[in-house]
Parts: sequence; structure tokens; C-alpha cells
Amino acid sequence: MKKTIYIVLVALSGLLSCSKETLNPVPSNAVSDTQIFSSVESAQTALNGGFAWMGNHLTITLSTIMAEVMGEDALMTSGNFGIDTYNWNLYSYTYSQVPEDDPWWFGYSNYIWQYDYKIVDAANNVIAAMEEAEEATGKENLLGQAYALRGLAFLNMVRLFAPTYTLNPESPGIILRITPADASSEHLGRASLRECYKRILDDLDYGRQHCSNASKTYFTPKSCALFMARAYLDMGDFPNAKKYAEEAASNTFDGSNLMSWDEYQAGFTDPNVEWLMSFNYNQTTSRLYASIPSFYYLAKASYTADADGKADPDTMEYLDTAEEADYFEEPLYGYSTVRWTRRFRDSFEDTDCRKLFPFYFYAEDGWFTSKFGHRDLYIGDADFPLARIAEAYLIKAECEAQGGGDAKSVLNALQVARGATPTDGSLENIYYERRKELYGEGFRLYDIKRLHQPLVRSADPEHWATVKDLPADSPRFMLPIPQVEMLYNKALTSADQNEYWRK
Repeated sequence: MKKTIYIVLVALSGLLSCSKETLNPVPSNAVSDTQIFSSVESAQTALNGGFAWMGNHLTITLSTIMAEVMGEDALMTSGNFGIDTYNWNLYSYTYSQVPEDDPWWFGYSNYIWQYDYKIVDAANNVIAAMEEAEEATGKENLLGQAYALRGLAFLNMVRLFAPTYTLNPESPGIILRITPADASSEHLGRASLRECYKRILDDLDYGRQHCSNASKTYFTPKSCALFMARAYLDMGDFPNAKKYAEEAASNTFDGSNLMSWDEYQAGFTDPNVEWLMSFNYNQTTSRLYASIPSFYYLAKASYTADADGKADPDTMEYLDTAEEADYFEEPLYGYSTVRWTRRFRDSFEDTDCRKLFPFYFYAEDGWFTSKFGHRDLYIGDADFPLARIAEAYLIKAECEAQGGGDAKSVLNALQVARGATPTDGSLENIYYERRKELYGEGFRLYDIKRLHQPLVRSADPEHWATVKDLPADSPRFMLPIPQVEMLYNKALTSADQNEYWRK
């Protein structure tokens, strides 16, 4: 079944490279832009398309898992021990991504770039139409949502396709398209990182000031504040990062606004008090095997493991009916191809609720994690957190440490809530706590970049990729600008390609 779904996804992805005219002929009775943006309600429907792109597997799944497997704690199964890699994420792990999109799994940058700009275009269309529209109930929130959506899309892109801000703010970032685009639009070059982050912060701050608190599946003032803190941290602006982290957490850092030990242990499926924003996946919106939980783990089965945690897949028995067992064929739901090193797993104390590494089949393949689950039997049916208050704790602790403040009490509040032994508030401990708290959520590559850290995989024998170690600020930490952009954007020259892929 896995291979069948995989082939379908590849086929669909291939179609995406066709021209818009081929795939979307305009019928004589098409709805015009004037009709689409005739009211707040209809414009909200248009903006929902941008939110859907944000949760699409070609954006969120590819970039989230890419940011993990390009680090040192996560790895991909090699395919040598009974579970195929299915090519998904394999070439991110091996640093083999290329600017081209054929075959598609070599060129994830093409899909992330394309679909993030679909998000931007949806936001731009709403902004352009609604800023000229008459005042109406919901207009202010709608504009806030559109600006925040564009700001977050730009932030996600600049972290993948550009060097870190603190290396050189004048380095090229991404293309800041802030007006609706069509075939006659002006070709734009890459804006500087300074310009990109200013736009990101302006957009998110507009959302912070105008979004309502109605639903955490959309932007709220607190989630916008946390995204701003994230951006300021990238920039090394610790006073502002601290300010907005405090706002996101309601300036409460005593552990009372964090999820409980039991909630964390249950695996991330449903929002709770700690989640500031999440993408609402359900049986309709789930991408099934292409969803984030699919690549991590869930076994709806009983299993036994020896004292070391080794399990025998041949002895696993289903908790479900025989029919369900036949349907899924294997004890694992989804691809289950992303694993974790023993050293990372062993860094968690047994009392730590984040120690969600139930077993391994082969030491060479790494440990499964159960941090992300599925509801019932529906693969990928689980909300995914886009912003959590725990990140605000970590940002504040880092900023306090950088400024000579009380980092220890903030860090300790998080550690105690998770069942870990409190440590001192050194930057080293804070950085490692980020790895332990946020693993699997798509942070590691960006921390390596912004902290000017090297990639060090050679200490972990599970890593089989040829690329084991890279120096700090390696140009390989950036994805290539897609070749189609380089070919058709007349404002770009070969010198605008990221360094490692220049010809």
C-alpha cells in the first residue's frame, strides 16, 4: 500500500511542473477577481487557500523534516534493514538536493519555493483587494491574517534559501513579492537579508496588532509575537526577541502555561494550552503517508523489546482486527523512515516526558520516536504545532543569558515541567535544551545556521550519509534557488544562485 500511495504522490508532483494554462484553463463562466473579493467572507475563502498551501505536504512536511535530517540528531533509515526509504527526505539527509526537479525527490527546493510563493500570492491578493474595500465586520482581522501569513512564509523561506542574518545582513535573501503577480509583473531580484527581515517583522507586527484571538488555527496576537521573537533571535537582536517572547507567553515563565507531563507523553495530536498556533489536520485535510507523523512513527501494535530497547518486527502483534492488520500489512503506520541517534536518545533522563523513543529494530537504523502520532487509524490525522509557548521560554532564557539576566530560573521552569533535572543557565545548556524540547518540529538546521555551529555527525555511528561533518557557515546549509526561477526571472543572473550551486 505504501508504494502505491507513493507512486500517486510522485505522479501528482510531476503534474505540478506543468504550466498554469495547461492545468487550469479558464472557463467562460469563471468567477472574476471582483466577485472573489466582493466581501470579507469571500476574501476569507481565498485566503484559506493560502493557509491550505501552508499545510500542504510540499511545504510543511518537506521543510520540517528537512530541517531535522540535515542536522545531527535525526537520520534516515538506509533501506538496508527491512524498511524502504521510499526516497522521501533521503536526499535532504545526504545533502544531495539540487536546483532541478527531475527526479522530484532530488529537488525539494523547487516545491518549497513554488508553494511558499503560492502562499505569498494568496496573501498579496487579499491585501490588495481588502485595503481598498469598504469597512466591514471582520476586515481588520482578515488583513491581519493576510499580512501575518505572508510574513511567516517569507520567514520560512529566508531561513532555507539564504545565509544567516548575523553572518552579513547585506547578503542576498529571497524575492520580496508584495503585490499580486501575473505574467506581466515586474521581475524582481533577491532583496538583502536586512530588507527581508524588515518586511517579515512589519508583516508579523501588523498581524499582531490586527488579528483576533478567535482561533488558534489562524494567527493570533500571541502567535504573531512568538514568530517575531523567532525572527529577532535569527537577527541576534536579543532585547526585541526577549520582549516578544514575553508577550507570547503572557510574561509567565513559571511552568503553569506549559502542557502537562501526560499531555507531552501522549504524543502531539491535539492542541492544548501551550500551543499558540497549529495546523488543523483531519481526515479531510490529512496528507496520509505524506504527512509529518507518517515519517516518524506510530505502531498500532503490541511489541516487546529487550532491556536495550531492541524489538523484533516479526513478533509484533496488532491490537486491531485481522482485517485492519491485513490492510496495513506492516506493524508501522506511514513510512517511519526518520530515526534518532542513540546518543540523542540517551541524553534524556528516564523521568523526562520528552523521552519518546520506544524501540529500535536495528542499532544501525536508529530509534523510532512517538512524539508525533495519529488519531485512531487515520494516518496523518493529527494537528501539528506551528508555535508553542515552550519556544518562548527557550528564547527568553537565551536572551537573558546573552544579557547577563536570570536565564536559570526560566530554563529550570521548563526542565522541571518536563521531568528533567534542572541545570545552570549557560548558553550551552540552553542550546541543548532547544534540541531536546523542539526535536522533530523543524528547528535544528536553523539553529545550526544562526549559532554558526558546525554539523558534527561523525560522533554517531548510525549516520551513514557521506556528508558527516560540515564547517560552521557552510554554503551547503542553504538550499539552491530553483533552476526554473534562475531561467525565467530576468532580474537574476548566475551570480544570484547560492554559492554551492553556482556553475
